[in-house]
Amino acid sequence: MNKIRMFKSLLLTVLCGLTFCFPLCAQVVVTGTVTSEDSSPISGVSVQVVGTTGGTTTSDNGMYTISVPDANAVLAFSFVGYSSQEITVGTQRVINVTLLGSATELEEAVIVGYGTQKKASVVAAISTMDAAGLRQTPASNIGIALAGRLPGLTAIQRSGVPGGEMMEFYIRGRSTVNGQQPLILVDGVPRDFTALDPREVATISVLKDASATAVYGVRGANGVILITTRRGHSGKPIIDLTAEQTWQAPTRMPQMADAYDYSLLRNQVEEQNGRQSIYDDVALEHYRLGDSPDLYPVRDYVGDFMKEGFPMRRLNVNVSGGNDRMRYFTTVGYLFQEGIFKTEKFDEYDYDPTSKANRVNFRSNFDIDINKSLSMFLNVSGYMQKKNDPVVVPNNGAYLDDVNAYSVVIGSLLQTPSNYHNDLTPDGEVLSTPLKGGNINNVPYGMLNRSGFRNTLTNQVTASLGAEQKLDFITDGLSAKVVVSYDATSINQQVRQRTYQLYEARPDPDDPAGVIYQPTGTNTNSSLSDSQNQSQWNMTNIDASFNYSRTFGAHDVTGLLLFNRYQRVINIELPYNYVGYVGRATYGYDNRYLAEVNFGYNGSEQFAPGHKMGFFPSVSAGWVASEEDFIKDGLPWLSYAKLRASYGQVGNDNMNGARFAFLTLWNGSYESQIGNNELAWEKANKSNIGLEMRFFDNFSLEADVFYEKRDNILISATGLVPTGMFGTGGVFVSGILPRVNAGKIENRGFELVGGYQKSFNADTRLDVRVNGAFNRNKVLYLSEVTLPDEYAYNLRSTGYPLGQQWGYKTAGFFNSQAEIDNWYDQSPVGANPKVGDLKYMDINGDGVVSEFDMAPIGAPEMPEWTFGAAFSFQTKGFDISMMWQGVANRSYFLAGQRIWETYNFNEWHKEAWSQERYDAGLPITYPRLDPGSNASKLPSDFWYRDGSYIRLKNAEVGYTLPEGLSKRIGATSVRLYANGLNLLTFDRYPVKYQDPEQNNELMYPVFKAYNFGLNVTF
Repeated sequence: MNKIRMFKSLLLTVLCGLTFCFPLCAQVVVTGTVTSEDSSPISGVSVQVVGTTGGTTTSDNGMYTISVPDANAVLAFSFVGYSSQEITVGTQRVINVTLLGSATELEEAVIVGYGTQKKASVVAAISTMDAAGLRQTPASNIGIALAGRLPGLTAIQRSGVPGGEMMEFYIRGRSTVNGQQPLILVDGVPRDFTALDPREVATISVLKDASATAVYGVRGANGVILITTRRGHSGKPIIDLTAEQTWQAPTRMPQMADAYDYSLLRNQVEEQNGRQSIYDDVALEHYRLGDSPDLYPVRDYVGDFMKEGFPMRRLNVNVSGGNDRMRYFTTVGYLFQEGIFKTEKFDEYDYDPTSKANRVNFRSNFDIDINKSLSMFLNVSGYMQKKNDPVVVPNNGAYLDDVNAYSVVIGSLLQTPSNYHNDLTPDGEVLSTPLKGGNINNVPYGMLNRSGFRNTLTNQVTASLGAEQKLDFITDGLSAKVVVSYDATSINQQVRQRTYQLYEARPDPDDPAGVIYQPTGTNTNSSLSDSQNQSQWNMTNIDASFNYSRTFGAHDVTGLLLFNRYQRVINIELPYNYVGYVGRATYGYDNRYLAEVNFGYNGSEQFAPGHKMGFFPSVSAGWVASEEDFIKDGLPWLSYAKLRASYGQVGNDNMNGARFAFLTLWNGSYESQIGNNELAWEKANKSNIGLEMRFFDNFSLEADVFYEKRDNILISATGLVPTGMFGTGGVFVSGILPRVNAGKIENRGFELVGGYQKSFNADTRLDVRVNGAFNRNKVLYLSEVTLPDEYAYNLRSTGYPLGQQWGYKTAGFFNSQAEIDNWYDQSPVGANPKVGDLKYMDINGDGVVSEFDMAPIGAPEMPEWTFGAAFSFQTKGFDISMMWQGVANRSYFLAGQRIWETYNFNEWHKEAWSQERYDAGLPITYPRLDPGSNASKLPSDFWYRDGSYIRLKNAEVGYTLPEGLSKRIGATSVRLYANGLNLLTFDRYPVKYQDPEQNNELMYPVFKAYNFGLNVTF
């Protein structure tokens, strides 16, 4: 009986297995790529088998793989902003699909302030890019990847410190003397985005005109950058793995003179000034041969302490999927980056001063449909970063940050001549030279290796919870939405520091060939002390809104009413608060005529009672000319054309960190600050006209012309308040006078974007995109005092661009005493000139050269022109892309320790003026060397040089393995690639000692990078 039961059970199992096996065996695997009209791959496209729950989504490169029951199966392709397509499988095993933009399905195609709009109905100046460009750029900070990609956005990297890169962003240039950085929002919430992993980002948008930014009111005048992160999809889970190995190197390094050349140049300086040479022939020969390094060091401090290459590694895993009720996207990323300085582990105290950073990013985005009318989302993200750095300057809290600490190190490397001293005595003590006076804060080896270390741990967690309820029971198209966000950030720094004894190498009096080492200075070898520094801040943001969207025949109407409350608390400071209301109404008729009004009514605690709130309106209109019958009939080559215009007012309350300037403050019995109860925000009146076109199927063109007049700018009262006997006297000198809203600046320019996209067949496509932007500002009023008539130019700001450079115009070098005698008297500007010094021109015609002759020179440091050009080509699994970026109409003041002979000599100084070089007819490109004189170092057109540059910002080559090979490891896609950052740079600097993006010679270097990566999708 038991055997019979076992047989029945076995038979039943086999039958069931066969029942399920037949459909499985009959299944067909289909693969393909989904692209847009411009041949760009679309990630996240939903691919569903009609009538079943089976489905998937496309990967980052637009590829998909799906199993279908049989040849009769129908695949449905859908993505927000595109027309859906259904295709019967039949005998096809590779199905490539091009999705067309849909005028009726673009509800979420463009991200705008506090919402989304139909792409066809947008009448604001907005530039958008997807995250593909970010992933092609091997940088730890995604802001670096934005340079040159979006017209109107200037992205500048000032420093390359691991885990602490310094970035500046400007939208349409500068229009104020106060805070100029744009408002940055991640998923609609004010947050920094530079630490995001590029594979958690979906799109980046730049909002430029008043129509786009008026809803941000008092914070919108400088433009807005919107970042959206990736979300889940309905369908089978997709697992995406990426691993990258990068080697970084500085784009530019100073080239200091070696020990022998330094000695020759030092002697040259002494001889030109009628003094005895410092280095005799014996010393010169030792420096030339390098045969006695203990007493005659031969060093390359820059090369000895700065690496030529250092690694960066990145790993990322993300998983996305879901069903009709719930969708998810989750990712974890890891980044490791070393610094440029060479360090050694100090065994005596067992610590490692290596400059390095480790960062882990995480994100989980969930979308849940509770029922047909109620949906919710939850975003949780953050990062943990651990940085390790040398202390550099012990027992001085001012140097516990990267900028100050590493500036001191770089300064020491630049100002220490190559023949000064070695690093260590035979007993391992730190060496210096009597010329440094026992100063431990100017000895490179000691600063990097013996001063201790600082370990900085940064933790950030961000969360946003939102719910949207449809209110169709009141009226169709009405909904209510609430989003609550909270961020918490903490920074904990451990500092273990010590001082150290310095020694000097001297000849042994008892042995002419010997060396003795003697202590110098007042510091001793101390033990490690320990201290802790902590700071934290948190942010709370609440958005509550009513939204309306409805179509009545040919009429499209949308509306928004929103309340916003933002608070940020830093340590124990008084909170930063914003509160306000937002409104928007749009109207479209027959997809041809468009109109929109926006307003922001908001304010902050920065201003006095009665002046806290402001109203910021905008109005815009658009005409889709290509929808007109006479355009369709008369210009068949024109597939799309839209003309748009906007005008509005936006505010700026960024006072460069100053707070509560409306208050009068007292320090004991006297006023330390005189308040201004009428203090208010800046007002930016912006107008914009734009044109969007697509023609001959493959070409596109966008153009914008803009004008902005910024008034109510907060400035000092220099030209408004009298000083002296009947004025404020010492009160003015003390700087306590209130600032006033009196400044006026105008800014105008244009932007152009052109593109060409062509699909030659299912496997081959070409994409070319170029953009250029120009803006020029002019100061109308900044409370400037008019200079006396003796000045060649009576004003220094009014009528000129912000940051206009001023200096003396030059006419070459003095080549003889006779030239000096026959030239204008230059003594009023400094030391009496000598042969080899610069000639300065007499501009005002009074026969002497003085400050009265200063003239506008070159252009401001902020470029007036920015441009970019991107190219990509794909065929049969291979892909190649490159992106060029550049700026123009920019000047830079070449000065400081990398350029001048203040403390040391560099390679440029070998072409300095000398009688020998002049007599021999050799090239002379630098004035007479004289470290103690400023005769040739005044601001002049010799030092203000053209700061324009063009650089190959990014290039990438990739290969996607054939599907058959990918399937062998169970993957749907495997891609190998190599890319680079800042690979080539072309500029007009006379010497290549500094990256053209940097404006300080002591800043941490900017890097170029070479990267190899692997991406696998399952």
